[in-house]
Amino acid sequence: HMDLMTRVSDSSTLSSIIRFFVRFSEQTPCTLSRSCLFHLFLVDGKVLGDEPFTKFIKHEIRTFSYPISFFTPYYSDPNVKQTVNQFLEETSVCIQNYIQAMCHNKGRQRRKLGALLPELNELYKKSESYDNMLHAYLTGMDPTANHLRSFSCWVLFITVEVMIKYLLIGWELELYSIHEAHYVYCYLEYLFSWLRQTVICGQDQIASGEALEKKLAKRNKSMKRRKREKNHHMVLQMTNVYQMMSHGYIKAMEGFAIQGKLDEYLDRQFDQEELRFRQRFAPFAISMPIPLEFSNYPSLSFIIANAPSGKEEDLFKRVARELHFREGHFRADSAPALCRLFSEGGENELRADEFSCKGVQ
Repeated sequence: HMDLMTRVSDSSTLSSIIRFFVRFSEQTPCTLSRSCLFHLFLVDGKVLGDEPFTKFIKHEIRTFSYPISFFTPYYSDPNVKQTVNQFLEETSVCIQNYIQAMCHNKGRQRRKLGALLPELNELYKKSESYDNMLHAYLTGMDPTANHLRSFSCWVLFITVEVMIKYLLIGWELELYSIHEAHYVYCYLEYLFSWLRQTVICGQDQIASGEALEKKLAKRNKSMKRRKREKNHHMVLQMTNVYQMMSHGYIKAMEGFAIQGKLDEYLDRQFDQEELRFRQRFAPFAISMPIPLEFSNYPSLSFIIANAPSGKEEDLFKRVARELHFREGHFRADSAPALCRLFSEGGENELRADEFSCKGVQ
């Protein structure tokens, strides 16, 4: 493990750094190795004692949403530069806590990730404030400039990512009972839909930023346009795969429930499904993403009570033959090729392969 630990120096982006920490923890290293890894990685706020950690964060945000405040004509303004740097400093603390959480064993990782969500929620609120301030300031310089959701979109992506990790680690630790699987898969599907929305938002921001950059380049012939990798497609494809798999398991669980195969796990006399639901997802009680309320959750009790005769057979056939497992399997088969294609791009890569399928199988 000590030899593997030194390979963190090969990671050149925040995406690859987080991916390395996740994979390192899967090797079940000893406490000393996990501790040494973080202290080797971050020395006095610098990655490997060399580059400022904020530089990696800035590159990651540029890759995800391409904020116009990073453009040279705007970033050279002292007010814009000060605001951007202040946001990066505040973000740095939260992301460091995220990475450090990956240096614990799985049980403590889960607790740390749950405790990290309120911090990310506060960061999201601040990022919205920074977006609004920069948008108001930059539109005064150029009415076509748009900075809304540039920072907050990326922070929301990280938040949803942490929530998904929290649920998947629960599968690895075998924390969920059989009768809880249905609403865990429902929440996973809900989170993957949020993840998809944030990536699409990032795509829209990139398109807007590139259009403005093109216009600025025409005004200023000496301005160089950055070459960009189109890498959000991979994340969207992997998100669709996991969402389909989650939905397939939801329908399968509903079929088993209608057949009565889950009756032995449900105590209908003393069961309080709403209370169990609220306790299981208590760490998700933050403002964004909007929590999935029990009133919007199609509970198994309701499904069983309102299921027509033969409904379970329809559910099983749909899961097997239609969109869910078959389509998810087809897309997953093409994902490794996509992963290789985009990883060859080097610096500009997103964390498409971090959402381990261990919890969705």
